[in-house]
Amino acid sequence: MPSSMKKRNKQKSSLPLIQLLLSGSAVLALVGISLLLTNFVQVNPIEPESSSSVQSTPISPASDSTADGLALTPTPAVNAPFGVQYGFGDHYLLPGNSTAVAEEETILFTPNPTPSPTPTPTSTPVKTLKKGMDGEEVKALQEKLKLLGYMEGTPDGIFGSQTEDAVVMFQAVNGLIADGLAGSKTLEVLYSTAALSADQIPKTDFLILVNRDLPLDSNYVPSDLVDISKVISSDIVKVKYSGTKANRTATEALGTMLQAAVNSGIGKWQISSAYRTYKEQQKLVDNSVSTYLRNNPDWSRKRALSATYNTVAPAGTSEHQTGLAFDVTVPGVSFTGTEQQKWLHQHCHEYGFVVRFTKEKQELTGFIAESWHIRYVGLEAAQIMTKNNWCLEEYVQYVLK
Repeated sequence: MPSSMKKRNKQKSSLPLIQLLLSGSAVLALVGISLLLTNFVQVNPIEPESSSSVQSTPISPASDSTADGLALTPTPAVNAPFGVQYGFGDHYLLPGNSTAVAEEETILFTPNPTPSPTPTPTSTPVKTLKKGMDGEEVKALQEKLKLLGYMEGTPDGIFGSQTEDAVVMFQAVNGLIADGLAGSKTLEVLYSTAALSADQIPKTDFLILVNRDLPLDSNYVPSDLVDISKVISSDIVKVKYSGTKANRTATEALGTMLQAAVNSGIGKWQISSAYRTYKEQQKLVDNSVSTYLRNNPDWSRKRALSATYNTVAPAGTSEHQTGLAFDVTVPGVSFTGTEQQKWLHQHCHEYGFVVRFTKEKQELTGFIAESWHIRYVGLEAAQIMTKNNWCLEEYVQYVLK
């Protein structure tokens, strides 16, 4: 065999050996890589993701070893998001990240707290002071009313009729609901620098015109009201209802007039009504309607109300709300035709009064004749109206010319 052939045959026979060696090296390399991966997994075990891993005690990034003393290699930064997402390495293993870790923890693992609603401040409710109450609060109320000129006497801490009257007048002058109850709004104004004093009360308009076309506001309260029985002696006149009030000037004129009547031998006078509030007038209307409906079951409420308005003024249209009108009667006797009625119609203008509603002026006044109803208008106006046979509507028109 030529030497060249031998050489080629030798080369061919060595090829399988070389290929075998190369294959073996590849296997060994794969085995080595496998062992390395196994060691890595044992040091960094992969655990399933769960909510408990978020709440586990964190390993400080500054630590150099684990609890069992094994060296801990931080997860490379490039792999950290993957490790956190799948539950191994944890975000605390990010290299050199003490500040970043805290920020990431806040974002990823600490839920944003639900803001608590800001509590609405609640003010302590103010006690409403009213008739029948007593105590230091009532006394303080009285002291303030006295300081403003609405009360006389020494504050005693007892909320009686005088205190109620003072509260009503204060409310009326200061544009409040004049109900005599010292509630939060009334007390707020009373103790403020804006409270109007009694000397700022508007003077009484003795010619104030009130009728169906010119009603008063439900909150209207006349000034300078007094208890009639405290101004006029019971020897002169009987006041049918205790506590009945009227304007002071009008009441004093009434007392002078009735004293003159008694001196002339005409006595047995009675005051059946004087000042009425808007609410009291409405109550009279309601009572009348109820009576009509009870006595006439087939009537509608509208018909009963229409019948009522023939004799009872709608609330707000009654002169009694002015405090200037009086219903003068004789106890137990129909007033029309009595000697008292005749004397009153003949002489009342001499004391500043007029008979407000007469038969001949019904279309102008809007009310049927009431022989007992007199109205204080002042001495001059009363004499002019009587001389000219004018009702108040006509006199006011004359004055406005």
